[in-house]
Amino acid sequence: MYYNIARGQTAVGCDMCLIGAKSVIFITGLCPLSCYYCPVDRERFGKDVMYVNDVLVQSVEEAVEVVKLYASEGAAITGGDPATVPERVNSLAEALKREFGRAFHIHVYSHILNLNNRAVGVLAAGEIDEVRIHLTSRRQALERERYVKALAASGKTVGIEVPALPGFEREIAEAINALAPYVSFVNINELDVSEANLSQLKAAGYSVRGLNVAGSLEAAMKIASMVSLPVHICLGRTKDVVQIGARLFRHAMVMARHNEYVNDDGTVAYGERGVHPKNPLAGQTRLKLPLGSRELEIT
Repeated sequence: MYYNIARGQTAVGCDMCLIGAKSVIFITGLCPLSCYYCPVDRERFGKDVMYVNDVLVQSVEEAVEVVKLYASEGAAITGGDPATVPERVNSLAEALKREFGRAFHIHVYSHILNLNNRAVGVLAAGEIDEVRIHLTSRRQALERERYVKALAASGKTVGIEVPALPGFEREIAEAINALAPYVSFVNINELDVSEANLSQLKAAGYSVRGLNVAGSLEAAMKIASMVSLPVHICLGRTKDVVQIGARLFRHAMVMARHNEYVNDDGTVAYGERGVHPKNPLAGQTRLKLPLGSRELEIT
């Protein structure tokens, strides 16, 4: 089931993510900022490591090989902040386009405060298709407006992707509106809670509702009401159930053996006797779930 809320045309990157067609590439944990709401695992943040769909890789070439295993039609490059390693971003984008063709869609996330002449120059000259800018205030937008303008002028599709921070709705909406001439879409994420940001979110006065901050969805709706651009509100349960589940299904379809059956949720059924689980000779059927480099047995 599709849970998200949209007004106007959603971005190409979002459409592809929702059907599990994008691999998520954590290109580096490096980022000079310390946003209190950042959900990145402390084992990754601040470290120059690279993961593809939670599989640790050591090179661009290895990253491409993992993408193949997910039958992906595009990639979302995140971090840390990819703007800290723009040459690596371009090398990866070139390798992906070379392997999968020009239609392979690549989008990149970056905080506006990490944009500078070098990073923007490198990214603008590269083969990424879409840049998503993270920001939380009008001051940030005005101080770095030239970089967003340059990315748009280079032919990249530029969007804004922001967390729905309760209490900061007006500031975020003003930031979005300040950059509206250069922006094609807005993506607002329900604020995720993780082990990495839980204590800081509570210190900021937020309370937790499931895997998200209470009131975050309402904050997203309020932000959306104050901007005129196409808006897509991405809910936590969409990412957890729809997006990840669809990606796991694709991966399982590629990896499943002849005696295994892939369920709609991405789990893999197999018979204990080494035959297809739908075969009457299969015996007891068991389930497993491939997650990154791990494989969980479900009883």
